[in-house]
Amino acid sequence: MGWFDFIFSRTATCPNCGDPRARNSLFGGIRCPNRACDHFDLELMHEQSESFARNFPSADFSAPAGVGGAGRKERSAFGAPSSGAFDPGPHLIEVRYRNFRGEPCAFQGDNRTVRRRGNHLSLQVAPTGTRIALDRDRIQNLAEVEACVRAWPTPREAHVLRYHLRRGTTSQLFEQLRRRFPDWQPS
Repeated sequence: MGWFDFIFSRTATCPNCGDPRARNSLFGGIRCPNRACDHFDLELMHEQSESFARNFPSADFSAPAGVGGAGRKERSAFGAPSSGAFDPGPHLIEVRYRNFRGEPCAFQGDNRTVRRRGNHLSLQVAPTGTRIALDRDRIQNLAEVEACVRAWPTPREAHVLRYHLRRGTTSQLFEQLRRRFPDWQPS
């Protein structure tokens, strides 16, 4: 660092939003490229986007990585097919839910994917197969959905079942799990 870096250094972190792309203005203010910030400066945002375009002329950022593209199956940002290819088939369950606004919603999902996470239940929903988490307090048909949680083994239980079924061995835990899930088969 030189003697006059404190005067000529223009880079800063925005004190409001924490954006590291912010700049100190000439007269002591802060200019931030973040649109949601109080220190937002449109000129700085355009300046930085033009600089990025100059440095990466062949970059195409019209779609996030992994979404669409030539020769690839279109996928959502979470990796699930976004084309509506997810079909639960005979394992379809309808979850009636009341959202935070109090509006009734209905989700159709796969009952094999229902998992409990704290006070939430998560499952993959049609048509995309995206996993969503729903607050148990807002699920209208909670008893029906909870029955699906108990009908399928947890990932750890499935591991024990898969291990013994593939090797033809047994253990006390395996026997207990086999009594709870007699129809379960490894996929």
